[in-house]
Amino acid sequence: MRSLFLTTITLITALTFSLTASSSDVKTTIINDNIPWKAGKVGDDIGEVSTWRRKVEGADVQQFRGEIIIPQPALHVLLTLENSEDLSDWVFHCQKSDRALNQYVYMEYSGIWPVADRYVTLINKMSIKDGVINIQSTNVPDVVPAPKGMVQISEFNNLFEVTPLPNGNTKIRFTTFVDLSGGLPSWIANMVSKSAPKVTLRNMRDLLEDKHWDYSNASIDDLTSSFDPIRDELKNLLSKQSTAAE
Repeated sequence: MRSLFLTTITLITALTFSLTASSSDVKTTIINDNIPWKAGKVGDDIGEVSTWRRKVEGADVQQFRGEIIIPQPALHVLLTLENSEDLSDWVFHCQKSDRALNQYVYMEYSGIWPVADRYVTLINKMSIKDGVINIQSTNVPDVVPAPKGMVQISEFNNLFEVTPLPNGNTKIRFTTFVDLSGGLPSWIANMVSKSAPKVTLRNMRDLLEDKHWDYSNASIDDLTSSFDPIRDELKNLLSKQSTAAE
């Protein structure tokens, strides 16, 4: 059975909300990039995760970053990132995910007692710079009616940087700042910033290695229209990785 927010009545209601939401409604924290990152785990080999985090003034949760190199083509990584229905299979504490109104990604996160479950609706923007594919995800408030008993995440700013390497490997880095809303016990806030990058990247790595998704016949045409603004440039970039790996 499809979740409530994707039923006909909910979609009509959600559309009404989305028409009133604007970028000015999105909370944006100014982060001082001069603040140094504090290294957590350092991965020296392919398949090992490296993590960093840093304190953001006035925020409960620190900004966090994770990085890994995996022996998988970049196309497989992009298809995994874009598969909104399967995000709950590998994203830290994500218990449900789906696409909303075609252009948004809806996610629910399980809370850690005594914190209530959270939800967020995101929109993605793709770009390419210096051979790096960037997927920037930011929250758009009030796109869907609030699920009962859940708290809406007030700020979510996530950047995935996917770098195709000439040997067929792919480097994945993601940097996240999230305001989970409501006062959080310090131990929960610290656990989130410490565990989220490590768990998320390990899960993605393992599922790709285990061929959880069948990408044997995948092509760039399997990516959705979200990639249309960069599709030609992306084809050129991915073809270079494919040729170098042969």
